[in-house]
Amino acid sequence: MITSVVAVVVLVLGIVETLTNFQWVQGDQDPLFGDPRILLNDGETTLVAAGLLIIGSVIMWLLARRRGQGDQQKS
Repeated sequence: MITSVVAVVVLVLGIVETLTNFQWVQGDQDPLFGDPRILLNDGETTLVAAGLLIIGSVIMWLLARRRGQGDQQKS
């Protein structure tokens, strides 16, 4: 549940930074996964991080739900 809340907060921050056209400062460019050809601003980097957190959160929710259904079938 904590991961879901953090993912939503990071997603909101990324959307706000992207919609407000957060401008790059000299030297404030973030390469995507270390690839210098793909440069992202801070808002886009935050959206990538939020996407990864959401994927991880969904996987954890699905695994927890599956484990919960297995426990119910045993009783």
